[in-house]
Amino acid sequence: MTRSTVFLSALVFAAAVGSPALAASLPADKLPELPLALPPPGPEANYLTALHAHIHRRWTDNFLRLIGEKLELNNPLNVPDRTAEVDIVISGDGQLLSSKISRSSGFPGFDDAIIEILRDAVPYPKAPVDVRSDDDNLHLHWTFARDQRRCSGLIVTHTYDPVETSLPKLLHQGRRDEALKRVALARGSGVHVEPQLTLLALDWIKAALHQPYASVAMARILGARGDADAIKWLKLAVRRPELAAEAGAALTALKVPVCPLVKEAFDSQTWADHQPAALALATAGETACVPGLANLLANTKAHPDARAAAAVALGNVDDPAAKKALADAAKDTNPLVHGTAMLAQIRPGAGRRSVIAMEVYLRDPAPDLRAAAAAGVVRAGGDANLADLYVLFKDSDPRPALAALRELERLHTDESTKLVARLVRRPQLEVAKLATDILFRRGARDSYGVLKVYLDPAAAVPMRGRALVVADEATLRSAAADPALGIWVYRARLIRGEPDLAADWFVTYGIKLPQSAQAEAMTDWIGHAPPPAAATAAAPAPSAAAPPAPSPAQAAH
Repeated sequence: MTRSTVFLSALVFAAAVGSPALAASLPADKLPELPLALPPPGPEANYLTALHAHIHRRWTDNFLRLIGEKLELNNPLNVPDRTAEVDIVISGDGQLLSSKISRSSGFPGFDDAIIEILRDAVPYPKAPVDVRSDDDNLHLHWTFARDQRRCSGLIVTHTYDPVETSLPKLLHQGRRDEALKRVALARGSGVHVEPQLTLLALDWIKAALHQPYASVAMARILGARGDADAIKWLKLAVRRPELAAEAGAALTALKVPVCPLVKEAFDSQTWADHQPAALALATAGETACVPGLANLLANTKAHPDARAAAAVALGNVDDPAAKKALADAAKDTNPLVHGTAMLAQIRPGAGRRSVIAMEVYLRDPAPDLRAAAAAGVVRAGGDANLADLYVLFKDSDPRPALAALRELERLHTDESTKLVARLVRRPQLEVAKLATDILFRRGARDSYGVLKVYLDPAAAVPMRGRALVVADEATLRSAAADPALGIWVYRARLIRGEPDLAADWFVTYGIKLPQSAQAEAMTDWIGHAPPPAAATAAAPAPSAAAPPAPSPAQAAH
């Protein structure tokens, strides 16, 4: 016989002494217990079901049955609406830490029976981590009743630490969804999201690094913070044609040598294997790979794109063999190879002579030569010769404007910003997107007004989305739930310096995005977050001889 059985038998005996009336069950005793009010299917619902069963046999099948059978109807224990509420704390390993009557039934015997049953029920089923509070204990509020409710009034009550305390613990436990909920709760209380959401975003990106949708941008962010897995990922990515250029640039920025990772590709008899290696070396400036790059550039049987990639990489190497290879390629009959080799030989601020040499090709029939000429004028002349690029506004091919923009991004001057802003209005979507993104990256807020024309519903979505940065609040609110524009509302908030509002969008709508889009949104967040507190290796300034390739992720939007 258990302790509670002895106690309850004594209680019933004491209550029955001197009561001549015969016992009779209450009408509610003949009805089934009311169902539990369970949350949606999941760990909490499963646990509450098990916990209720653990107590039900003690409360309903033992105590209520006993008093119904042994005591008369007018006994204080059989008052039909007799109800008590109790707050309970159970440890992670199922021990009862506390049980306190929070609302008395009005009769001590009824209340005492509840407490005794709860004590006798130890150990309890172990609660899943997801159901526990931040103190790692389970907190419950339980209603015990004499009527049909019996012990079905059971709910979990959560106690939360401040978000700055709870978030690291939740992330360590791998409970990212719960961590995001805490950020949302904090926002509901008016708490700013920083630095908590940055901590969450970094964890999110680190997990995404092991998924098929991982990106160079994610790895570069983590690599800058010393993450060894991210560096390893980038080292493998330089062998993937679609990622080689970005991954190589990221490793170079992190001061990780690229040539040792790709050098053997130049020994392949398949020339297609050489192009990813050349792309990866675009900004590396490493002399060890000059022979392979020079051979690729000189090989007229290789694809022009591969040869052009070799020319770009050689332009960053201060080496006699590299210079000779470029000089020879500048006479090539292929316009792309010819133009890229010419551009690769020009140094920033080379002066008027180099500007004049490139201006000759601004009206060349070949778009690739016009592109090299436009970029060369910017690189050699800087602000002084930007007026010469009026021809860009008459060119229907996007290549010259794109090449010029990649060079203009290096200048960071008022004049260059004005030209970039003018190019935002070009009809070629690729040009308008890149020009807009350059304005965003340099924080040229005074120039954002040029985007207003793209708020027109007829505008292409990538530009309509970017234009939300100048939209009014009503437009942003109406666009927030639009599947096509919603993520751009988030980005617009970030660009405008409104991180709390961006976070509000994400916790409302971002959780409905595909996982790949969620990870990309977290990458965007880090891109606009304050720099990390820990010092990281400074990225070397890229050589002006090699314009950075546009990010595939950026080009896709």
